Amino acid sequence: MAPDLPAIAPMDAPTRTQPRARGSSDVARSVRADILAGTRKPGERVPLEALKEALGVSLSPIREGLSQLVAEGLLVPAGQRGYRVAPVSVAEYRDIMARRIELECMALAASIARGDEDWEVALMAAFQRLKNFESKRWLADELDAWEERHAVFHQTLIGACGSPILLGFCAQLHDMANRYRRVLMGTHEPDRDVTTEHEAMYRAALARDAAQACAVMRAHVERTGRTVLRMMGEPAAS
Repeated sequence: MAPDLPAIAPMDAPTRTQPRARGSSDVARSVRADILAGTRKPGERVPLEALKEALGVSLSPIREGLSQLVAEGLLVPAGQRGYRVAPVSVAEYRDIMARRIELECMALAASIARGDEDWEVALMAAFQRLKNFESKRWLADELDAWEERHAVFHQTLIGACGSPILLGFCAQLHDMANRYRRVLMGTHEPDRDVTTEHEAMYRAALARDAAQACAVMRAHVERTGRTVLRMMGEPAAS
């Protein structure tokens, strides 16, 4: 006679209504996205209680997440442990653009020198995904998708540079510059042939012509900078 088998306790049924726990990184990610998209305007207060209700988290991770955005230059402290979206200024924007050009060109040259076949394939894919979407970039319901493909293309260009620290600085400067562009330029980017500029960077990178790729990158960033400065009522010349 076979021995009795031990009883197996039933497994608890999964709880479908329990929300995923959120932490400070989730808070930072959510508010950062709103700031970079221009949903939260420069100088606007970030109400902690509203975030607490919207994200379902306590005040402690909210403050930790917002403190991270202060370190990134996207928020500034305001009053009794409150926060506001960082203001925009001509001086800051000029500084952002100068540092962005300097570091992205450094990263691009290193990426071209170090990039292997996998990098080339990734760059081809990133460029084609962006090119497929260029005609939709000013459609309101497609703008976020274009922005994502645009960011991936620029990230891929410099992605083989071999320095995570340099890539981190480039990403932060890209985000800070992007906030100005989206806040001040809205859905209008006059006198720009962005598709041609992206293709010129792409072809120079694949041809391993670092000097040409960096020259196109510099011109690409500077032309956006001049447009943003005009929107701010300032001449573009330093």
